[in-house]
Amino acid sequence: MKKIQSRMIFIFTLILLSFSVLFIYMVSSVIEKQAIEQQEEALSVQLLTLESQLESDIATVENRERLVTQLTSAASNINERITFIDLTGEVLYDSHASLDTIENHLDRPEIEQIIEGQEIGTYYRVSESTGDVFYYSAAPIRTDEDTLVGFIRLSKSAEEVVGVTDELMTALLVFIVLSIFVAVLFIRYWAEKITAPIENIKNIADVLSFQDYSVRYHPGSYKEIDELGNSINKLAVNLYNQMGEIKENELKLKELVNHLVIGVMVVERDKTINMVNPIMNELLGEDMNSKQGKPFYESLHSSELIAIIEKAYEEQVVQNKEIQIYYPEEKIVDVHVVPIFNQSLETLNFIVLLYDITEIRRLEKVRTDFVANVSHELRTPITAVKGFSETLLDGALHDEDVLVEFLEIIYKESSRLDAMVNDILQLSKLEQRKVSGIKEKIHVKETVDEVIKILSQKIDLKQIHININNIDNVEIEINPDHLKQIIINLLGNAVAYTPEKGKVTIDIDTLDNELQLSIIDSGIGIPKDQVSRIFERFYRVDKGRSRNVGGTGLGLSIVKWLVENNNGRIEVESEVEKGTRFTVWLPLSISRKSEKQG
Repeated sequence: MKKIQSRMIFIFTLILLSFSVLFIYMVSSVIEKQAIEQQEEALSVQLLTLESQLESDIATVENRERLVTQLTSAASNINERITFIDLTGEVLYDSHASLDTIENHLDRPEIEQIIEGQEIGTYYRVSESTGDVFYYSAAPIRTDEDTLVGFIRLSKSAEEVVGVTDELMTALLVFIVLSIFVAVLFIRYWAEKITAPIENIKNIADVLSFQDYSVRYHPGSYKEIDELGNSINKLAVNLYNQMGEIKENELKLKELVNHLVIGVMVVERDKTINMVNPIMNELLGEDMNSKQGKPFYESLHSSELIAIIEKAYEEQVVQNKEIQIYYPEEKIVDVHVVPIFNQSLETLNFIVLLYDITEIRRLEKVRTDFVANVSHELRTPITAVKGFSETLLDGALHDEDVLVEFLEIIYKESSRLDAMVNDILQLSKLEQRKVSGIKEKIHVKETVDEVIKILSQKIDLKQIHININNIDNVEIEINPDHLKQIIINLLGNAVAYTPEKGKVTIDIDTLDNELQLSIIDSGIGIPKDQVSRIFERFYRVDKGRSRNVGGTGLGLSIVKWLVENNNGRIEVESEVEKGTRFTVWLPLSISRKSEKQG
């Protein structure tokens, strides 16, 4: 702003000086012109007066001498120079110069004017004889008969007029200098009054550029500048509001991205990693945030994933592919690479989206296996019922022994079929309804005793010894049917897979506000490589032996579902030919969160 202020002062001062010089020139010209006219008029008046006093008869030498005497007398009374010139241009008398040094004056402009017929000839010039500037006025000398006999001329030095003019111009110059000085002071004050608020507005704009929107302009200058300052204030308020909205949106977007179940990674146009959300770190098994600013092809371990991103860079279109990644563990992921364009359709960056579909593919396989297993499991009893029914209808109906045997088989297979269908319906019903909200405080020992009574026929048939290790008065808050179903399935399996006269132990204990219910049998056991699959629907460790002991293959699936949906967990320990231990952990009391979920 100092440059603008100096420029304003310089320009206005230059304009004032220019106008002052022009004004002085015009004034001096006018004064000089008026002075010349005044001098000419004064000389003309004096010349006419002098002419009237001279004798007109100067034809003789005596008269000329008398005329010179008269001129000399007149010259002593006036300051002007008197010159008498004859018709040939010869100077006969001059009051201020020697006649020997004076040239012929016939060619003088004032004389030529008289010759041409003017009454008075006037002119001003530098005198060739004295070197001074003079005003000249000439008049004709005539006889009584109006005969021209010579010329009388008065001249006056311009020094007096120039002196007056110089004094006037000096006074005028002093006045103009003082005026310019005062004007410069005013211009400086005015420039500061304009540039100071503009400088303030500039500083405010600089502060706003650094995203500090707290500064404000305070009015106090001219109306137009104050309006500009108020506009800056409105801009600051709008920028503050907009920046607040942007930050809020950025925070929402960040929270949204961070809580997505999809891995998100932003790759810039130069192929460097810009942003990674937590799910992406989990999927890739490492902290990708530490690799921000590094090329993706140096940071990723999956060659397939790198190839998809490279293809998106080459083709500039969305890429989608299902791939397998093996680090840090084997997973199946659905990959989307989406290019982001600006308004000029130039690529800004790429968004890489990873969705873990390992569980989906596993569930699809489970569903496929479930359908196959259901079909297979249902086919066996249906085939038996159909086959024996056809045999009876073909004539075996009349053989009483065969009839009884076949009907028993049909009843057994239909009962098995009914149990299987009931288990399927129960599991489906449980999954649809989630956990029932009806929860009561019950004694675990009472439920165990009730289940033993239900299974007493099977227990007595195989002479299984049941041993209960119980802590008195263990209570749990749970849906009674859920706990009963869990114990029925686990104890039923223990009895089914324990040889005759075997032993089954039931431990009831508490630890850290949890029920610890263990059912230990001395049965055939489960191979270690198959323990992880026993909770799959219809999965059987030994299908032939499993059918011999009955069951639908859904009991453990139902148990696992009930336990997990009551915020519990189940553990299995088994050794072939030595027995199996199932341990269920359930919270003794439900939390408010669990109630809302129920």
